[in-house]
Amino acid sequence: MLKVAEEVGEVAEAYIGMTGGNPRKGVHKTATNVLDELADVMLAAAVPMVDIAGGPSEAERHLAHRLGVVSARKIAAPPTTTGWHGSFIAPHTLLWREDGKVFMLRRHNTGYRDGWLCPPAGRIEPGEDVLAAALREAHEETGVQLRREDAAFSHVMHRTAPTLPGPCHAISDYWFSFRTWNGEPHVAEPDKASEAIWIDPAAPPDDVIPHCAEVLQAITRAEPFSVRDWANEGQTSPRT
Repeated sequence: MLKVAEEVGEVAEAYIGMTGGNPRKGVHKTATNVLDELADVMLAAAVPMVDIAGGPSEAERHLAHRLGVVSARKIAAPPTTTGWHGSFIAPHTLLWREDGKVFMLRRHNTGYRDGWLCPPAGRIEPGEDVLAAALREAHEETGVQLRREDAAFSHVMHRTAPTLPGPCHAISDYWFSFRTWNGEPHVAEPDKASEAIWIDPAAPPDDVIPHCAEVLQAITRAEPFSVRDWANEGQTSPRT
């Protein structure tokens, strides 16, 4: 019985990791991880069920009866109240070299897109605005010091996916560009990145995270806004 409780806790941990419920860790689990833990709960529950029921056949009959009871229940209608439902916000930082190339990190041991390239990015901590978070994340990941007055807003992408956190399953990515900084950009968190390289944003390599590659190309076209994976994507475009 205690084993069942232990497995339920691991389901909760995996789900929090999949949805980004812990802001410090972010999204570091997948739907497969959650399904694995749910299967472990079922297997852990099956053992005492067989024992208490008096055998596999008796446990199977009880389970079939219980499934009938549960399936006959009426499902409550969803609430009709309306309210605000927000998207999460993720700051991204682009360091531009004089030759037009931008700084990328290869993700490592994070649980999300490991082996892929992306710019310094992260999440907002309590008390931070999006630009303050971008400055902090860039310093933590690359070691450079940036100033607010040197920031140039570059792009916002509003994207959705089933695995993204929150009721909307959506994130608004804010991108800021810097052409001056103090220090030499490098892998400042070797437990989270394995390599630092400079790439051409107009022709990003195939191993740049896909939505990041789309934003890089949009920035080179001076496009300040985009959406990704929404059902109505492409029907209307805002004027810029």
